[in-house]
Amino acid sequence: MKDIHRREFLNLLTSGAAIGMLSGFASGCSKQPKKTGGNRKPNILFLFTDDQRFDTIHALGNKDIITPNMDSLVQNGVSFTRAHIMGSTVGAVCAPSRAMLLTGRILFHVPVGIIQPSRVPESERFKCPYVTFPELFRNEDYITFGTGKWHNGSPLFAKGFTTGANIFYGGMSNHLKVPVHDFDPTGEYPKKKRYIREKFSSELFSDAAVEFIHEYNDDNPFLMYISYTAPHDPRMAPQKYKDMYNPNEIDLPKNFMPEHPFDNGELKIRDEKLAPFPRTPDIVREHIAGYYAMITHLDEQIGRVLKALEESGHA
Repeated sequence: MKDIHRREFLNLLTSGAAIGMLSGFASGCSKQPKKTGGNRKPNILFLFTDDQRFDTIHALGNKDIITPNMDSLVQNGVSFTRAHIMGSTVGAVCAPSRAMLLTGRILFHVPVGIIQPSRVPESERFKCPYVTFPELFRNEDYITFGTGKWHNGSPLFAKGFTTGANIFYGGMSNHLKVPVHDFDPTGEYPKKKRYIREKFSSELFSDAAVEFIHEYNDDNPFLMYISYTAPHDPRMAPQKYKDMYNPNEIDLPKNFMPEHPFDNGELKIRDEKLAPFPRTPDIVREHIAGYYAMITHLDEQIGRVLKALEESGHA
């Protein structure tokens, strides 16, 4: 997303013409739209998945995967099928991708302090000179709710959100033992207040969202930001969803090779160690099946949020 003046950005959103620009799964939902200066202000639902490939939605051409709720968003909205990440300046692609999304800046214009705080002096860590999009909505009298993964430092979360629940500060975790914080209006999130929630991550974050939706009775519109950690590994979908995919029936990628064809200087780091080398067709199919199972489980949890919006009248 290129740099956009805050008023132009708000006008674009409130026009109802381009709610889908926020993400592949963004959805504009209005509850008796409130008029301000002639503009109608919609509620905004932002759904963010972690490490989900572009080709893992049934409606966009993947015949092997089951994603009815994402399919519905595709069929009732706009899909960007030629969007790409810019890569990363650090080992993880996640933190800079999120920083770009939050600020509207390209990779090399994003502050290092919210990507890799250890590379800057302590006084500069987590500082951001730009207004993030949650902060933009908060400044326009939106109630801003956040749940799930936040990988750019708690100070930036505190600036953008007026409320939240089940907030995970970090890159990855066991999906059944997620270290979370409760929302703290002071903006302080020390490790001593972190605790483990023993429930699958996708369910945990959807629970928080559904509760917020059903209890919401404010006159102001809301921005709800739900950032799932699935389908990021470890691959540990509930058995019900694993049983939906037979590895023997999964198509092997056309570019499958047992080993990378040349040494790029960093061939066997964290992600690459999830399976042994040389790769075999069977182990690759097994991993893809587990990955699809996590996405189908995630899709069902997204469906719970969409259903809650309908039932509550906020849609």
